[in-house]
Amino acid sequence: MSVDASHRGIQYKLSEIGEDEWRWAFTPPSGPSRSGIVEGEYGFALTVVRRAIEVWHLMNRSHQSEAA
Repeated sequence: MSVDASHRGIQYKLSEIGEDEWRWAFTPPSGPSRSGIVEGEYGFALTVVRRAIEVWHLMNRSHQSEAA
């Protein structure tokens, strides 16, 4: 399964790469792309990628109005 969606104005991709193993990735409006692998159920992987986007927003407050 693969999901393309957005959270807080940033597009992300979540792809199943094995049983309960997921690859996530997003490209913020500034800076390099972010990605990772997480083990767990879909709901947990979804939480991880969305939280990564929220952390990016916290660390880049000057870009929030552009992306949100």
